[in-house]
Amino acid sequence: MTELLVVVAIIALLLALVLVGFRKAKLLARVAGCLSNQRQIALAQASYATDNGGALASPRTSFSGGTTSFTFTNTCGSFSFLMNNGNSSNESYHSWTASYGSSVVGGSEKEFKINSTDPNAKALSGGRLFSYIGSIPVYKSPLDPTDRLRSYSFNAFVGVTVPTDAAGYGQSWQGWFCSQGVTPREWVTTHMKHIKVPSQTIMSIVEDDSDGFNFNNEGWVIDPRPPLGSIAPVGAPNPAAWANSAGWQGWIDWPAFWAPSNITYSYVDGSTESYSLQNSNLVALIQGPPGTGYGHNYPQPADNLASGPWRRDWTHFRDRLLPGVIPPMIPRFQQ
Repeated sequence: MTELLVVVAIIALLLALVLVGFRKAKLLARVAGCLSNQRQIALAQASYATDNGGALASPRTSFSGGTTSFTFTNTCGSFSFLMNNGNSSNESYHSWTASYGSSVVGGSEKEFKINSTDPNAKALSGGRLFSYIGSIPVYKSPLDPTDRLRSYSFNAFVGVTVPTDAAGYGQSWQGWFCSQGVTPREWVTTHMKHIKVPSQTIMSIVEDDSDGFNFNNEGWVIDPRPPLGSIAPVGAPNPAAWANSAGWQGWIDWPAFWAPSNITYSYVDGSTESYSLQNSNLVALIQGPPGTGYGHNYPQPADNLASGPWRRDWTHFRDRLLPGVIPPMIPRFQQ
């Protein structure tokens, strides 16, 4: 009887190990599929640029009208920009998805499955990159648990004249950038030649815009300025001391937390990467539960030895927004 119980215990242990291994293998397969999708999307952007004189498709998913041109006037000088190619309706603008006009119903773009036979994907098939991507399923991550058809957003600093091709963020950020010797003119990334470090500049990323939107709204962006009260890290290669960033917005958007140890994204050069979230508390604080979460514009607390590397994750993505233009920032947290 004792020997029989030992055998049963060994079998149970082996089954447990097999189940754990199966779950891990299944997750890794989904991560690999997600990385493959984003590689295809990044290569589609590169092919589009090749066919269009180096011009990149826009990260915007829609345009709400209003300002099509803007002039920044600051200590760096005066710079005028034409945004959204001068189109107030966005109907002829080169957005990577076509979330405007007949592709929008009741304020939501057609990116949800109505049923098994109606994918309702006009916003995707009408985008400038669809002929290069060629398949609706590529737009959705195998990690995405929702019913929508698009899991990915483009970096809001790539393919634009100013971040997201909207005046708002640029108005808030121009003062700090100028204090670091970076003019708004250097934000222009409408063509591939303007991307200074393609192998380290994010192209696409998984995003869960879980704030009432039925889709990922516009490009993916976080505040690239240092947090309010930051000081210049020793050895930081910046032309001037870090200035305080009044109104620092932190996580304006956040990457999808479907698999916090496998946050996937692609780079402009077509390579891909999977990142493991360093501070798992961010998931509950931004999205909840418990509570509803802080959501967009979460200004997370500073790094410290007692509570952990709060800003290490933000810094990781911040340094990949537009390297070569956005001044580098050395994390102050030390383990």
